[in-house]
Amino acid sequence: MLTTYPSIAISGIGSVTVTIIHALSQNQIPFKILCRNQSRFQSLKNNPISFQGPNGKIVKIDLMSHLTMTQDNQEKFDYILIGCKNQNLSEYLEETKSFLKPNGKWVLIQNGIPELQFKSYTDKIIGGVVGWNTQTLSDHTYYQSNVGSLILGEAKGTKPDSLWEKLLSPFLPVVLTDKLSGFRWHKLAINSIINGLAASKQVSLGELFLNQQSRVEALETLTEIKQVMNRLEITEQVVPGSFPIQKLGGGPGSLPRWICHLILILLGLKYFRIRTSMVQDLDANRKTEIDFINGEVVKKANKLGISVPRNEWIVQKIKELELKN
Repeated sequence: MLTTYPSIAISGIGSVTVTIIHALSQNQIPFKILCRNQSRFQSLKNNPISFQGPNGKIVKIDLMSHLTMTQDNQEKFDYILIGCKNQNLSEYLEETKSFLKPNGKWVLIQNGIPELQFKSYTDKIIGGVVGWNTQTLSDHTYYQSNVGSLILGEAKGTKPDSLWEKLLSPFLPVVLTDKLSGFRWHKLAINSIINGLAASKQVSLGELFLNQQSRVEALETLTEIKQVMNRLEITEQVVPGSFPIQKLGGGPGSLPRWICHLILILLGLKYFRIRTSMVQDLDANRKTEIDFINGEVVKKANKLGISVPRNEWIVQKIKELELKN
């Protein structure tokens, strides 16, 4: 048990940050939540969050004593976790930079490779790769469907302070790394199919991976990303509980196609009803993060002169769906 704590704030409350809040609260770690609008502040003040972990246990988390309006905050923090979508990240960093202590750091838990957007802040950023899925159920309970891990790595290429393991474990396993880009690209590839491809068809993971043509398209998507990673000389780091892209993507080192299809079928069966975040965004007529997932792949591929038609198709299809909504 820690006797002294770093000062922690969270800006942006959603499925991922609520999972982290659950771990902090279970470990009795102090933290602040910076609310950007009054209605959200009142809602969190009046209604404890309902959180269900992979073990099925439902926990009520009372956040009343943790809340402050962003414009009223007078504190400075060692760490500020940013829980917004990529397209809003610049706004959130600008809004919270005066709240960081001189040696304070942001923790970016977005999908994609958000560190690349803010190279001038490299010394002040820790990247967080999320290895779990949390959804909001119809009764507003946050449901974490798998144990997962939080992989943390300094944007400058070193390991973060080991205190993070004490802050979040055992409720949220932590992996500290000096190879953040390897984990980022692995998760980017996974997201390109479970978010990007699934959203292009607006289906659950079961509907996606139990369809043979969709599995073929998923493997094509991963093969293109594997080519980009190899050209960039990215050494893949596999998120615990996941599977290496180097083995699923075609070309050198890949598994036989029938095994790749079997792995995707098993994934579809395990997470049959899961509609991942980008699918839910389209369901709710919200703008997606496609530019930062498959769009990031397309951007890098174009610079390298690599053809990635499947990823291009996914980006185009989702942009068409966004316009229809």
